[in-house]
Amino acid sequence: MKKSLLLSIAVLAVSLNLSAQCTETSKTKVLLIGDSWASFMNIDQTINNAMKNWGHSGVKYISNTTVAENGAETNDFLTANKLNAIKTLFAQNPDIEVVHVSIGGNDFLGDWKKSFSAGKTDTLFFDVKQRLLAIFDSLKSYKPGVQIVWSGYCYPNFKEVINTSSLGSNHPFYGTWQKMEFPDFIEINNLLNRVSDSVASYAANDPQLHFVPATGILQYTYGQTTALGVAPGGTYPAYTVPLPYGDPNYPSNKNSMRDYFLTKDCFHLSPAAYLDFIEYQVQKFYHKFFMNDFYVLSENTNTGSVSSQGNVSSTLSVGESAGETFASVLSFNTSAMYDTTLAKASVFIRRESLTGTNPITGNLQLKIKSGSFSGNATVEAADYNAAGDANGSACLFGVSNTDKKWFRLDLPSSFLPFITKNNPVQISVAPSAGFTGGKVTLSNASNPEFAPVLNMVYGQTPVGLTDEKGNEIQLLLFPNPANNVLNVQVTNATITGIEITDVVGRILPATLSSNGSINIQHLSAGNYFLKVMTTAGQTVKQFVKE
Repeated sequence: MKKSLLLSIAVLAVSLNLSAQCTETSKTKVLLIGDSWASFMNIDQTINNAMKNWGHSGVKYISNTTVAENGAETNDFLTANKLNAIKTLFAQNPDIEVVHVSIGGNDFLGDWKKSFSAGKTDTLFFDVKQRLLAIFDSLKSYKPGVQIVWSGYCYPNFKEVINTSSLGSNHPFYGTWQKMEFPDFIEINNLLNRVSDSVASYAANDPQLHFVPATGILQYTYGQTTALGVAPGGTYPAYTVPLPYGDPNYPSNKNSMRDYFLTKDCFHLSPAAYLDFIEYQVQKFYHKFFMNDFYVLSENTNTGSVSSQGNVSSTLSVGESAGETFASVLSFNTSAMYDTTLAKASVFIRRESLTGTNPITGNLQLKIKSGSFSGNATVEAADYNAAGDANGSACLFGVSNTDKKWFRLDLPSSFLPFITKNNPVQISVAPSAGFTGGKVTLSNASNPEFAPVLNMVYGQTPVGLTDEKGNEIQLLLFPNPANNVLNVQVTNATITGIEITDVVGRILPATLSSNGSINIQHLSAGNYFLKVMTTAGQTVKQFVKE
Protein backbone atom coordinates (compact mmCIF):
# COMPACT_ATOMS: atom_id res chain seq x y z
CA MET A 1 0.00 0.00 0.00
CA LYS A 2 2.77 2.41 0.99
CA LYS A 3 4.85 1.46 -2.06
CA SER A 4 1.86 2.08 -4.32
CA LEU A 5 1.21 5.46 -2.72
CA LEU A 6 4.86 6.47 -2.98
CA LEU A 7 4.94 5.40 -6.62
CA SER A 8 1.81 7.45 -7.35
CA ILE A 9 3.34 10.49 -5.67
CA ALA A 10 6.57 10.03 -7.62
CA VAL A 11 4.71 9.76 -10.93
CA LEU A 12 2.66 12.84 -10.07
CA ALA A 13 5.81 14.74 -9.13
CA VAL A 14 7.48 13.86 -12.44
CA SER A 15 4.31 14.81 -14.32
CA LEU A 16 4.08 18.17 -12.55
CA ASN A 17 7.78 18.80 -13.15
CA LEU A 18 7.46 18.09 -16.89
CA SER A 19 4.38 20.29 -17.03
CA ALA A 20 6.24 23.11 -15.29
CA GLN A 21 9.18 22.77 -17.67
CA CYS A 22 6.82 23.13 -20.64
CA THR A 23 4.74 26.00 -19.32
CA GLU A 24 4.66 28.89 -21.79
CA THR A 25 4.77 32.51 -20.67
CA SER A 26 2.46 34.56 -22.89
CA LYS A 27 3.08 38.22 -23.66
CA THR A 28 0.73 40.78 -25.16
CA LYS A 29 2.71 42.06 -28.11
CA VAL A 30 0.00 43.24 -30.54
CA LEU A 31 -2.53 46.04 -30.12
CA LEU A 32 -5.52 45.69 -32.48
CA ILE A 33 -7.40 48.89 -33.38
CA GLY A 34 -9.77 50.00 -36.10
CA ASP A 35 -13.22 49.53 -37.60
CA SER A 36 -15.64 46.61 -37.89
CA TRP A 37 -12.92 44.39 -39.36
CA ALA A 38 -10.92 44.91 -36.18
CA SER A 39 -14.08 44.37 -34.13
CA PHE A 40 -14.83 41.04 -35.81
CA MET A 41 -11.20 39.93 -35.50
CA ASN A 42 -11.40 40.78 -31.81
CA ILE A 43 -14.58 38.71 -31.43
CA ASP A 44 -13.05 35.81 -33.36
CA GLN A 45 -9.67 35.99 -31.55
CA THR A 46 -8.16 35.93 -35.05
CA ILE A 47 -4.69 37.21 -34.20
CA ASN A 48 -4.20 34.80 -31.29
CA ASN A 49 -5.33 31.88 -33.46
CA ALA A 50 -3.11 32.91 -36.37
CA MET A 51 -0.05 33.26 -34.13
CA LYS A 52 -0.67 29.83 -32.61
CA ASN A 53 -1.03 28.32 -36.09
CA TRP A 54 2.46 29.61 -36.89
CA GLY A 55 4.06 28.34 -33.67
CA HIS A 56 3.97 31.70 -31.84
CA SER A 57 1.42 30.54 -29.29
CA GLY A 58 2.90 32.83 -26.62
CA VAL A 59 2.23 35.98 -28.67
CA LYS A 60 -1.11 37.56 -27.72
CA TYR A 61 -3.04 40.66 -28.75
CA ILE A 62 -5.13 43.20 -26.83
CA SER A 63 -8.15 45.23 -27.96
CA ASN A 64 -11.52 46.47 -26.72
CA THR A 65 -14.80 47.87 -28.05
CA THR A 66 -13.53 51.45 -27.86
CA VAL A 67 -10.47 51.00 -30.06
CA ALA A 68 -12.07 48.34 -32.33
CA GLU A 69 -15.45 49.79 -33.19
CA ASN A 70 -18.00 48.86 -35.82
CA GLY A 71 -18.49 51.71 -38.29
CA ALA A 72 -15.40 53.67 -37.25
CA GLU A 73 -13.70 55.96 -39.78
CA THR A 74 -10.28 57.60 -39.81
CA ASN A 75 -11.64 60.80 -38.23
CA ASP A 76 -12.75 58.82 -35.17
CA PHE A 77 -9.17 57.80 -34.44
CA LEU A 78 -8.07 61.41 -34.29
CA THR A 79 -10.44 62.21 -31.40
CA ALA A 80 -9.37 62.46 -27.76
CA ASN A 81 -11.61 59.55 -26.74
CA LYS A 82 -9.93 56.97 -28.94
CA LEU A 83 -6.42 58.40 -28.62
CA ASN A 84 -6.64 58.32 -24.82
CA ALA A 85 -7.97 54.75 -24.92
CA ILE A 86 -4.98 53.73 -27.06
CA LYS A 87 -2.57 55.48 -24.67
CA THR A 88 -4.12 53.57 -21.76
CA LEU A 89 -3.66 50.21 -23.50
CA PHE A 90 -0.01 51.04 -24.20
CA ALA A 91 0.51 51.92 -20.54
CA GLN A 92 -1.21 48.75 -19.33
CA ASN A 93 0.64 46.48 -21.78
CA PRO A 94 4.32 47.48 -21.92
CA ASP A 95 5.24 44.47 -24.11
CA ILE A 96 3.29 45.79 -27.11
CA GLU A 97 5.58 45.83 -30.15
CA VAL A 98 3.08 46.13 -33.02
CA VAL A 99 -0.17 48.01 -33.59
CA HIS A 100 -2.39 46.20 -36.08
CA VAL A 101 -4.55 48.88 -37.71
CA SER A 102 -7.71 48.20 -39.74
CA ILE A 103 -9.16 51.58 -40.69
CA GLY A 104 -10.10 53.44 -43.87
CA GLY A 105 -12.61 51.04 -45.43
CA ASN A 106 -15.65 52.92 -44.18
CA ASP A 107 -14.22 56.21 -45.46
CA PHE A 108 -14.48 54.87 -49.01
CA LEU A 109 -17.61 52.75 -48.65
CA GLY A 110 -19.34 55.72 -47.08
CA ASP A 111 -18.06 58.60 -49.20
CA TRP A 112 -17.08 57.34 -52.66
CA LYS A 113 -19.50 57.11 -55.61
CA LYS A 114 -18.83 55.56 -59.01
CA SER A 115 -19.91 58.82 -60.67
CA PHE A 116 -17.05 60.72 -59.01
CA SER A 117 -14.73 62.45 -61.42
CA ALA A 118 -11.08 61.50 -61.34
CA GLY A 119 -10.32 64.76 -59.54
CA LYS A 120 -12.96 64.19 -56.88
CA THR A 121 -11.71 60.63 -56.29
CA ASP A 122 -8.15 61.95 -56.01
CA THR A 123 -9.26 64.47 -53.38
CA LEU A 124 -10.97 61.74 -51.36
CA PHE A 125 -7.86 59.60 -51.58
CA PHE A 126 -5.63 62.44 -50.46
CA ASP A 127 -7.84 63.34 -47.48
CA VAL A 128 -8.14 59.74 -46.24
CA LYS A 129 -4.42 59.12 -46.66
CA GLN A 130 -3.55 62.25 -44.69
CA ARG A 131 -5.78 61.12 -41.84
CA LEU A 132 -4.22 57.64 -41.94
CA LEU A 133 -0.74 59.16 -41.72
CA ALA A 134 -1.86 61.33 -38.81
CA ILE A 135 -3.07 58.19 -37.00
CA PHE A 136 0.23 56.46 -37.66
CA ASP A 137 2.17 59.47 -36.35
CA SER A 138 0.08 59.48 -33.16
CA LEU A 139 0.82 55.79 -32.56
CA LYS A 140 4.54 56.37 -33.03
CA SER A 141 4.49 59.22 -30.51
CA TYR A 142 2.93 56.99 -27.84
CA LYS A 143 5.68 54.40 -28.04
CA PRO A 144 8.88 55.24 -29.91
CA GLY A 145 9.95 52.43 -32.20
CA VAL A 146 6.57 50.70 -32.23
CA GLN A 147 5.82 48.91 -35.49
CA ILE A 148 2.54 49.52 -37.31
CA VAL A 149 0.80 47.06 -39.62
CA TRP A 150 -2.00 48.54 -41.71
CA SER A 151 -4.25 45.57 -42.28
CA GLY A 152 -5.92 46.50 -45.56
CA TYR A 153 -8.99 44.65 -46.85
CA CYS A 154 -10.07 41.83 -49.17
CA TYR A 155 -12.40 42.21 -52.14
CA PRO A 156 -16.05 42.60 -51.03
CA ASN A 157 -19.01 40.84 -52.66
CA PHE A 158 -21.96 43.22 -52.91
CA LYS A 159 -23.28 42.34 -56.34
CA GLU A 160 -23.51 38.55 -56.06
CA VAL A 161 -24.63 38.41 -52.41
CA ILE A 162 -27.39 41.00 -52.82
CA ASN A 163 -28.61 39.94 -56.28
CA THR A 164 -28.84 36.28 -55.30
CA SER A 165 -30.37 36.95 -51.86
CA SER A 166 -34.11 36.59 -51.24
CA LEU A 167 -33.91 39.86 -49.30
CA GLY A 168 -33.17 41.95 -52.38
CA SER A 169 -33.31 45.66 -51.54
CA ASN A 170 -33.99 44.73 -47.89
CA HIS A 171 -30.50 43.31 -47.55
CA PRO A 172 -28.62 45.14 -44.74
CA PHE A 173 -25.87 46.19 -47.18
CA TYR A 174 -28.16 47.23 -50.03
CA GLY A 175 -28.11 50.87 -48.84
CA THR A 176 -24.29 50.90 -48.78
CA TRP A 177 -24.10 49.52 -52.32
CA GLN A 178 -26.81 51.93 -53.48
CA LYS A 179 -25.00 54.93 -51.98
CA MET A 180 -21.92 53.98 -54.01
CA GLU A 181 -24.22 53.83 -57.09
CA PHE A 182 -23.98 50.05 -57.49
CA PRO A 183 -20.36 49.61 -58.58
CA ASP A 184 -19.53 46.25 -60.16
CA PHE A 185 -16.65 44.01 -59.10
CA ILE A 186 -13.91 45.57 -61.19
CA GLU A 187 -14.86 49.12 -60.18
CA ILE A 188 -14.84 48.58 -56.43
CA ASN A 189 -11.86 46.21 -56.56
CA ASN A 190 -9.76 48.69 -58.51
CA LEU A 191 -10.66 51.32 -55.91
CA LEU A 192 -9.55 49.04 -53.10
CA ASN A 193 -6.29 48.18 -54.88
CA ARG A 194 -5.58 51.85 -55.43
CA VAL A 195 -6.02 52.53 -51.72
CA SER A 196 -3.74 49.58 -50.89
CA ASP A 197 -1.04 50.63 -53.36
CA SER A 198 -1.08 54.15 -51.94
CA VAL A 199 -0.36 52.91 -48.40
CA ALA A 200 2.18 50.39 -49.71
CA SER A 201 4.18 53.13 -51.44
CA TYR A 202 4.36 55.09 -48.20
CA ALA A 203 5.26 52.01 -46.13
CA ALA A 204 8.18 51.28 -48.47
CA ASN A 205 9.88 54.42 -47.14
CA ASP A 206 8.83 54.20 -43.49
CA PRO A 207 10.73 51.61 -41.41
CA GLN A 208 7.96 51.55 -38.78
CA LEU A 209 5.04 51.00 -41.16
CA HIS A 210 4.26 47.67 -42.80
CA PHE A 211 1.58 46.58 -45.25
CA VAL A 212 1.02 43.14 -46.75
CA PRO A 213 -1.15 43.43 -49.90
CA ALA A 214 -3.77 40.69 -49.72
CA THR A 215 -6.89 41.88 -51.55
CA GLY A 216 -7.09 38.58 -53.49
CA ILE A 217 -6.17 36.16 -50.68
CA LEU A 218 -9.69 34.73 -50.35
CA GLN A 219 -9.95 34.17 -54.09
CA TYR A 220 -6.73 32.21 -53.66
CA THR A 221 -7.77 30.10 -50.67
CA TYR A 222 -11.44 29.53 -51.63
CA GLY A 223 -11.34 29.68 -55.42
CA GLN A 224 -14.68 29.90 -57.25
CA THR A 225 -15.60 26.23 -57.38
CA THR A 226 -19.25 26.83 -58.29
CA ALA A 227 -20.28 29.28 -61.00
CA LEU A 228 -20.41 32.90 -59.85
CA GLY A 229 -24.09 33.80 -59.45
CA VAL A 230 -23.85 36.97 -61.57
CA ALA A 231 -21.75 38.21 -64.49
CA PRO A 232 -19.00 37.40 -65.40
CA GLY A 233 -19.99 33.93 -64.09
CA GLY A 234 -17.49 31.12 -64.45
CA THR A 235 -15.31 29.16 -62.02
CA TYR A 236 -11.65 28.76 -61.09
CA PRO A 237 -9.90 26.37 -58.67
CA ALA A 238 -8.49 27.40 -55.31
CA TYR A 239 -4.77 28.27 -55.14
CA THR A 240 -4.62 29.35 -58.78
CA VAL A 241 -5.11 33.13 -58.93
CA PRO A 242 -1.93 35.22 -58.59
CA LEU A 243 -1.34 36.89 -55.24
CA PRO A 244 -1.71 39.49 -53.90
CA TYR A 245 -4.34 40.90 -56.30
CA GLY A 246 -6.05 37.76 -57.53
CA ASP A 247 -8.51 38.57 -60.33
CA PRO A 248 -10.15 42.00 -59.82
CA ASN A 249 -12.96 40.96 -62.20
CA TYR A 250 -14.27 38.67 -59.46
CA PRO A 251 -15.31 39.21 -55.82
CA SER A 252 -14.14 37.23 -52.83
CA ASN A 253 -16.01 33.93 -52.77
CA LYS A 254 -19.48 34.27 -51.24
CA ASN A 255 -18.65 31.39 -48.86
CA SER A 256 -15.86 33.48 -47.34
CA MET A 257 -18.36 36.15 -46.26
CA ARG A 258 -19.84 36.16 -42.77
CA ASP A 259 -22.95 34.01 -42.57
CA TYR A 260 -26.07 35.39 -40.86
CA PHE A 261 -28.08 32.28 -41.84
CA LEU A 262 -30.79 34.37 -43.53
CA THR A 263 -28.16 35.95 -45.78
CA LYS A 264 -24.44 36.52 -46.23
CA ASP A 265 -22.53 39.68 -45.40
CA CYS A 266 -21.14 41.66 -48.33
CA PHE A 267 -17.98 43.02 -46.76
CA HIS A 268 -17.17 41.25 -43.49
CA LEU A 269 -15.55 37.83 -43.45
CA SER A 270 -16.33 34.54 -41.76
CA PRO A 271 -14.08 33.55 -38.83
CA ALA A 272 -12.24 31.09 -41.12
CA ALA A 273 -11.72 33.75 -43.82
CA TYR A 274 -10.42 36.32 -41.33
CA LEU A 275 -7.99 33.64 -40.18
CA ASP A 276 -6.83 33.08 -43.79
CA PHE A 277 -6.40 36.83 -44.19
CA ILE A 278 -4.32 37.29 -41.02
CA GLU A 279 -2.31 34.08 -41.48
CA TYR A 280 -1.12 35.45 -44.83
CA GLN A 281 0.10 38.55 -42.99
CA VAL A 282 1.79 36.33 -40.41
CA GLN A 283 3.48 34.50 -43.28
CA LYS A 284 4.74 37.71 -44.86
CA PHE A 285 5.58 39.75 -41.74
CA TYR A 286 4.76 38.57 -38.23
CA HIS A 287 6.38 35.10 -38.33
CA LYS A 288 9.92 36.38 -38.77
CA PHE A 289 9.29 39.65 -36.90
CA PHE A 290 8.50 37.73 -33.70
CA MET A 291 11.65 35.64 -33.91
CA ASN A 292 14.06 36.64 -31.16
CA ASP A 293 17.68 37.80 -31.09
CA PHE A 294 18.79 35.68 -34.03
CA TYR A 295 17.22 33.14 -36.37
CA VAL A 296 18.41 31.08 -39.30
CA LEU A 297 16.59 28.92 -41.84
CA SER A 298 17.48 25.29 -42.36
CA GLU A 299 19.74 24.57 -45.31
CA ASN A 300 17.94 23.04 -48.25
CA THR A 301 20.92 21.01 -49.48
CA ASN A 302 21.95 19.48 -46.13
CA THR A 303 18.51 18.74 -44.72
CA GLY A 304 16.53 15.53 -45.19
CA SER A 305 15.30 12.27 -43.68
CA VAL A 306 17.04 9.07 -42.64
CA SER A 307 15.39 5.79 -41.71
CA SER A 308 16.03 2.74 -39.57
CA GLN A 309 16.48 0.75 -42.80
CA GLY A 310 19.20 3.07 -44.13
CA ASN A 311 17.06 5.02 -46.60
CA VAL A 312 17.86 8.70 -47.18
CA SER A 313 15.46 11.25 -48.69
CA SER A 314 15.32 14.98 -49.28
CA THR A 315 11.70 14.81 -48.05
CA LEU A 316 11.39 15.60 -44.36
CA SER A 317 9.56 12.79 -42.57
CA VAL A 318 9.05 11.78 -38.94
CA GLY A 319 7.28 8.62 -37.79
CA GLU A 320 6.91 4.95 -38.67
CA SER A 321 5.49 3.08 -41.66
CA ALA A 322 5.59 -0.66 -42.42
CA GLY A 323 8.22 -1.29 -39.78
CA GLU A 324 10.51 1.55 -40.95
CA THR A 325 11.13 4.48 -38.61
CA PHE A 326 11.96 7.92 -40.01
CA ALA A 327 13.84 10.86 -38.49
CA SER A 328 14.38 14.33 -39.98
CA VAL A 329 17.83 15.90 -39.88
CA LEU A 330 17.79 19.71 -39.96
CA SER A 331 20.99 21.62 -40.76
CA PHE A 332 21.54 25.24 -39.72
CA ASN A 333 24.42 27.58 -40.52
CA THR A 334 24.90 29.71 -37.39
CA SER A 335 28.12 31.48 -38.44
CA ALA A 336 26.42 34.91 -38.47
CA MET A 337 25.23 34.74 -34.85
CA TYR A 338 26.99 36.73 -32.15
CA ASP A 339 29.70 34.98 -30.17
CA THR A 340 27.62 34.70 -27.01
CA THR A 341 25.84 32.21 -24.79
CA LEU A 342 22.18 31.38 -25.36
CA ALA A 343 19.33 31.45 -22.87
CA LYS A 344 16.88 29.63 -25.12
CA ALA A 345 16.52 28.11 -28.59
CA SER A 346 13.53 26.83 -30.52
CA VAL A 347 12.86 25.13 -33.82
CA PHE A 348 9.75 26.13 -35.80
CA ILE A 349 8.48 23.45 -38.22
CA ARG A 350 5.48 23.33 -40.57
CA ARG A 351 3.49 20.13 -40.99
CA GLU A 352 2.61 19.26 -44.59
CA SER A 353 0.68 15.98 -44.36
CA LEU A 354 -0.09 12.98 -42.15
CA THR A 355 -0.60 9.29 -42.84
CA GLY A 356 -1.98 7.29 -39.91
CA THR A 357 -1.43 8.34 -36.28
CA ASN A 358 0.25 11.66 -35.55
CA PRO A 359 3.80 11.10 -34.21
CA ILE A 360 4.36 14.77 -33.30
CA THR A 361 3.98 14.79 -29.52
CA GLY A 362 5.90 16.19 -26.59
CA ASN A 363 7.88 12.92 -26.43
CA LEU A 364 9.79 13.41 -29.67
CA GLN A 365 13.40 12.20 -29.51
CA LEU A 366 15.85 14.96 -30.34
CA LYS A 367 19.61 15.02 -30.64
CA ILE A 368 21.97 17.84 -31.58
CA LYS A 369 25.43 17.88 -33.09
CA SER A 370 27.85 20.78 -33.38
CA GLY A 371 29.07 20.16 -36.89
CA SER A 372 27.42 17.09 -38.44
CA PHE A 373 26.35 13.71 -37.10
CA SER A 374 28.45 11.58 -39.42
CA GLY A 375 31.23 14.07 -40.04
CA ASN A 376 29.71 14.91 -43.43
CA ALA A 377 27.38 17.90 -43.89
CA THR A 378 25.12 15.99 -46.25
CA VAL A 379 22.42 13.80 -44.76
CA GLU A 380 23.35 10.12 -44.97
CA ALA A 381 22.24 6.76 -43.59
CA ALA A 382 24.81 6.83 -40.76
CA ASP A 383 23.07 9.88 -39.28
CA TYR A 384 20.22 7.70 -38.00
CA ASN A 385 22.29 5.97 -35.33
CA ALA A 386 25.06 8.57 -34.98
CA ALA A 387 25.55 9.94 -31.48
CA GLY A 388 24.67 13.54 -30.72
CA ASP A 389 26.44 15.96 -28.41
CA ALA A 390 23.21 16.03 -26.38
CA ASN A 391 19.91 14.16 -26.44
CA GLY A 392 16.48 14.92 -25.04
CA SER A 393 12.87 15.81 -25.73
CA ALA A 394 11.48 19.27 -26.42
CA CYS A 395 8.55 21.27 -25.15
CA LEU A 396 5.91 21.29 -27.89
CA PHE A 397 3.82 24.38 -28.65
CA GLY A 398 1.73 25.66 -31.55
CA VAL A 399 -0.34 23.31 -33.72
CA SER A 400 0.99 19.84 -34.57
CA ASN A 401 -2.32 18.08 -35.35
CA THR A 402 -3.28 19.99 -38.52
CA ASP A 403 -1.70 20.16 -41.96
CA LYS A 404 -0.22 23.48 -43.16
CA LYS A 405 0.16 24.67 -39.55
CA TRP A 406 3.31 25.21 -37.48
CA PHE A 407 4.56 23.73 -34.24
CA ARG A 408 7.46 24.92 -32.12
CA LEU A 409 9.98 22.78 -30.29
CA ASP A 410 11.63 24.60 -27.39
CA LEU A 411 14.96 22.80 -27.13
CA PRO A 412 16.33 21.40 -23.85
CA SER A 413 18.86 23.63 -22.10
CA SER A 414 21.46 20.86 -22.54
CA PHE A 415 21.42 21.62 -26.30
CA LEU A 416 22.37 25.29 -25.97
CA PRO A 417 26.18 24.97 -25.49
CA PHE A 418 26.39 23.24 -28.89
CA ILE A 419 24.80 26.12 -30.81
CA THR A 420 27.64 28.52 -31.59
CA LYS A 421 29.00 30.54 -34.46
CA ASN A 422 32.03 28.25 -34.72
CA ASN A 423 30.28 25.28 -36.34
CA PRO A 424 27.04 24.60 -38.19
CA VAL A 425 24.40 22.70 -36.23
CA GLN A 426 22.45 19.57 -37.06
CA ILE A 427 19.32 18.59 -35.13
CA SER A 428 17.62 15.21 -35.52
CA VAL A 429 13.86 14.94 -34.84
CA ALA A 430 12.59 11.37 -34.37
CA PRO A 431 9.36 9.89 -32.97
CA SER A 432 9.17 8.68 -29.40
CA ALA A 433 10.73 5.28 -28.69
CA GLY A 434 8.47 2.47 -29.81
CA PHE A 435 6.06 4.68 -31.74
CA THR A 436 4.27 2.93 -34.62
CA GLY A 437 1.43 3.55 -37.01
CA GLY A 438 1.92 7.00 -38.53
CA LYS A 439 4.20 9.35 -40.40
CA VAL A 440 4.16 13.09 -41.03
CA THR A 441 5.78 15.00 -43.86
CA LEU A 442 7.24 18.39 -42.93
CA SER A 443 7.93 21.45 -45.07
CA ASN A 444 11.50 21.59 -46.30
CA ALA A 445 13.61 24.65 -47.10
CA SER A 446 12.69 24.92 -50.78
CA ASN A 447 10.38 27.85 -49.95
CA PRO A 448 12.05 30.21 -47.43
CA GLU A 449 8.67 31.26 -46.02
CA PHE A 450 7.92 27.67 -44.94
CA ALA A 451 11.44 26.46 -44.13
CA PRO A 452 12.24 25.14 -40.63
CA VAL A 453 13.65 27.93 -38.46
CA LEU A 454 16.15 27.83 -35.60
CA ASN A 455 15.28 30.76 -33.34
CA MET A 456 17.64 31.88 -30.57
CA VAL A 457 17.50 34.07 -27.47
CA TYR A 458 20.83 35.42 -26.24
CA GLY A 459 21.58 34.80 -22.59
CA GLN A 460 24.17 37.52 -22.45
CA THR A 461 23.05 40.37 -24.64
CA PRO A 462 25.82 41.27 -27.08
CA VAL A 463 27.24 44.74 -26.64
CA GLY A 464 25.39 47.01 -29.05
CA LEU A 465 26.93 49.73 -31.10
CA THR A 466 27.47 52.93 -29.13
CA ASP A 467 28.99 56.21 -30.16
CA GLU A 468 31.75 57.96 -28.24
CA LYS A 469 29.17 59.63 -25.98
CA GLY A 470 27.63 56.29 -25.03
CA ASN A 471 24.45 56.74 -27.09
CA GLU A 472 22.99 53.58 -28.54
CA ILE A 473 23.29 53.32 -32.31
CA GLN A 474 20.26 51.96 -34.15
CA LEU A 475 20.38 50.19 -37.49
CA LEU A 476 17.19 50.37 -39.55
CA LEU A 477 16.53 48.33 -42.70
CA PHE A 478 13.42 49.09 -44.76
CA PRO A 479 11.29 47.95 -46.38
CA ASN A 480 11.77 44.49 -44.93
CA PRO A 481 10.80 42.29 -46.77
CA ALA A 482 12.24 44.18 -49.75
CA ASN A 483 11.83 43.70 -53.47
CA ASN A 484 14.39 45.66 -55.50
CA VAL A 485 15.88 48.19 -53.07
CA LEU A 486 16.86 47.91 -49.39
CA ASN A 487 17.32 51.18 -47.49
CA VAL A 488 19.85 51.42 -44.64
CA GLN A 489 19.86 54.01 -41.85
CA VAL A 490 22.27 54.27 -38.91
CA THR A 491 21.95 56.83 -36.12
CA ASN A 492 24.92 58.45 -34.36
CA ALA A 493 27.56 56.89 -36.60
CA THR A 494 28.90 56.82 -40.16
CA ILE A 495 28.70 53.68 -42.28
CA THR A 496 32.14 52.60 -43.50
CA GLY A 497 31.19 49.39 -45.29
CA ILE A 498 28.56 46.69 -45.84
CA GLU A 499 28.52 42.97 -46.56
CA ILE A 500 25.63 40.71 -47.57
CA THR A 501 25.76 36.96 -46.90
CA ASP A 502 23.20 34.25 -47.61
CA VAL A 503 22.04 31.62 -45.11
CA VAL A 504 24.96 29.34 -45.93
CA GLY A 505 27.55 32.08 -45.36
CA ARG A 506 28.43 33.01 -48.96
CA ILE A 507 29.38 36.68 -49.45
CA LEU A 508 27.33 38.30 -52.22
CA PRO A 509 27.93 41.48 -54.26
CA ALA A 510 26.54 44.60 -52.58
CA THR A 511 27.11 48.33 -52.96
CA LEU A 512 25.73 51.07 -50.71
CA SER A 513 24.73 54.15 -52.70
CA SER A 514 25.25 57.69 -51.50
CA ASN A 515 21.58 57.94 -50.48
CA GLY A 516 21.82 54.85 -48.21
CA SER A 517 20.16 52.30 -50.50
CA ILE A 518 21.30 48.89 -51.77
CA ASN A 519 20.15 47.45 -55.09
CA ILE A 520 19.15 43.82 -54.36
CA GLN A 521 17.48 42.97 -57.66
CA HIS A 522 20.18 40.39 -58.35
CA LEU A 523 19.38 38.38 -55.21
CA SER A 524 17.09 35.36 -55.32
CA ALA A 525 14.06 35.38 -53.04
CA GLY A 526 14.99 34.32 -49.52
CA ASN A 527 16.64 35.37 -46.25
CA TYR A 528 19.97 37.22 -46.04
CA PHE A 529 22.23 38.89 -43.49
CA LEU A 530 23.49 42.46 -43.84
CA LYS A 531 26.65 43.29 -41.90
CA VAL A 532 27.10 47.03 -41.46
CA MET A 533 30.49 48.41 -40.47
CA THR A 534 30.47 51.87 -38.89
CA THR A 535 32.82 54.29 -37.19
CA ALA A 536 31.52 52.91 -33.87
CA GLY A 537 31.73 49.19 -34.65
CA GLN A 538 29.72 46.67 -36.64
CA THR A 539 26.45 44.80 -36.38
CA VAL A 540 24.39 42.28 -38.37
CA LYS A 541 20.69 42.33 -39.25
CA GLN A 542 18.57 39.96 -41.26
CA PHE A 543 16.38 40.92 -44.19
CA VAL A 544 14.12 39.14 -46.64
CA LYS A 545 14.26 39.50 -50.43
CA GLU A 546 10.86 38.87 -52.00
